[in-house]
Order: sequence, then C-alpha cells, then structure tokens
Amino acid sequence: MEGLRDFAVAFTRASRTNANFVFSPLSIAAAFAMAAAGASPATYAELARVFGFAADPAELHPAAAALLRSIDAANGDDVTVQVADAIWGQTGLTLGPAFVSTLATDYGASVQTVDFAGDIEGARQAINAWVAKITRGRIDPLLVPGALDPATEVALVNAIYLHARWRTPFPEGQTRDRPFTLLDGTVVEVPTMHQPAARFAAVAGPDVTALKLPYVGNQLAMVVIVADDLAAIDGPRLTDVLGRLAPQQVALTIPKWDIASTLDLSGPLGALGFPIPGGDFAGIAPGAFIGAAVHAANITVDETSTEAAAATAVMVGRAAFDPTEPTPIVVDRPFLFVVQHESTGVPLFYGRVTDPRNPAGS
Repeated sequence: MEGLRDFAVAFTRASRTNANFVFSPLSIAAAFAMAAAGASPATYAELARVFGFAADPAELHPAAAALLRSIDAANGDDVTVQVADAIWGQTGLTLGPAFVSTLATDYGASVQTVDFAGDIEGARQAINAWVAKITRGRIDPLLVPGALDPATEVALVNAIYLHARWRTPFPEGQTRDRPFTLLDGTVVEVPTMHQPAARFAAVAGPDVTALKLPYVGNQLAMVVIVADDLAAIDGPRLTDVLGRLAPQQVALTIPKWDIASTLDLSGPLGALGFPIPGGDFAGIAPGAFIGAAVHAANITVDETSTEAAAATAVMVGRAAFDPTEPTPIVVDRPFLFVVQHESTGVPLFYGRVTDPRNPAGS
C-alpha cells in the first residue's frame, strides 16, 4: 500500500523535528478512514490526497477491512499484533446509519455512549481505559486533561499493539556500550547489540545502507535505513531502497532503543493539506467537523523482540465550522526504521532515532 508509505515519509517531514520520533501511520490512517465514512465528496478528496486513500470512497473501506484481516493473520505464538477501532458518541446523538454500518462492517467498531457535555472527565477516562487495555498499558493516557472539549460529540479511536520476536535474536552476550554519532557530531556510548553473522536482506551503499530484520513467521519485519541525509529519504527513494534489498550475509551492529512520541496532529496534517479544525462530515451527523486529533506511540527494541503501541483519537464536533564474508552494517548514527506488514508493505510503525539514550519524544 504505497500511498500509506508515502504518507509516513511526508508526515515525518511535516513534523519538523530532529528529535527521536515514532508514530503509527496505520493507526492515524485508520482513524481518519473511519471519519472518511461520513465525509462529503470534497472532504473525502482532501483525505485521499493526504493519506493515499483510493479515489473512490466505495473502495476504501472494504480494502481497509481486507488489510486488517491480513495483519491479524500475522498473529502466532511469538507474534501478537492487535488493531482495534471504536466510536464514542454523545448520549442522545443520532449518528448517520450508513456511517455506523460501514464502521461496524469494515472496522469492527461499535458505538459506545458517553456524556462529553455533562461528564467530560468520565468520557476521557472511558476512552483512556479502552486504549490502555488494547495497548497493554503502553499508551496510558492517550487523552490528557483538557484534550476533550465539551462540544465534542463523537470520538473515533484506533489503537494498535505489537509484540514480535526476532526470527534471528541477537546474542545478549554480544551487547555492550559502543559509540553512536549524534546529528551534531557528538559521539556518545549507547547499549548496542551485535549479530556476528546472519543472513538478512540488505543493501550497503555509499550514501544509503538498509537492511530488513524479519520477525518470527516472516509476516512482519523491521527495515532500518541509515543515510547521510535522512531528510532526503522521500517516498519514491524509500520505495527504491526497499526494492534493492537482497539476501546476503551480514554482521550487524545496532543500538537498543526505547522511544515515545505524543503528537497533536493538527500541525503536520495541516501542512499536508488537511486543516484541523475543518472538514465536512455530515454523514456522521449534521454539521459535523473534525475539531482536534491526537496521537501517541512508543517502541522498545532489544535483543529478543520489538514491543510497540500507538493510539489515535479524532474528535468530531458540530458547529457552523549466503556463506560469503559478512557485509558489515554498523548503525552508529541517526537512522530511520519501519515496522511493516510484509505482504502489503503497510507501515505499522515508522520513526527516526537520533539519540538512543533519550526516551522522550517530540
């Protein structure tokens, strides 16, 4: 699903940060795809341009359902991946029947009633509890006090949790502090894993080095990209790099990392062409528009596995508005990472590590 990969790269650029950064393109796109089920044609066209959705809205939701089924098939003894969606509606509000039907059929999202107007704290706690349950407590809270407006009438929420073991674990005895060069040229010592010799799909070039680290079952993988200029990695270049990955014997050195980000989506999505507040979502309810959208994500990478979680809330209101010598790959400077669904290429998580010591996001 190349459009969503392009969105991941564009969103990272629009966020304009050099700090550690992680988000789930899938989670954000799923929340806005739910909103798209109630969008006017003009608003849907805006969403399609930003997220790479199908031009015909009739194609989007069945495709999303098929994608979610495909991702669910990755689950196994050593891989847990759960994507869940929910609708939180104001008590007494009648939602568009076609909107509710589409979300139930294609996203498995049921309507849960809260009182945004009379008990905003109760609504916030109910949404946060649901998100914390899906993400095994890794996103808690998604909505901080003040994140909801009493004028909110609908919240569309997506949550995703991932825990996957490496197909080829890193020997723990090989982990030790090694140098990592920060963006400003400073060299620091960070806990760094080492795989002396293993077969991975990789490409090692003068300006871009990349490799794919598969998880057990081979349905999910992480791609790590090191480049002289990370900002130059746009959608087409990322696609080109991924297309050039080829199996080879690799000696890999890469840091452990544990990073998190909390994002107000209005800034980067506005820069990409979808202003918030805004939009016409009369299919959700008469006069509906998106008033705010927030996202949180985190990821922990160590010798045995990757654990990650993300959640997105879109708030809707109503108003007038081989055995050869191993190729050495040393990840010792800022890098990008993508955790992707292998058969579709959909990025579940995407991010950048500029300082493995720092768990704080932007």
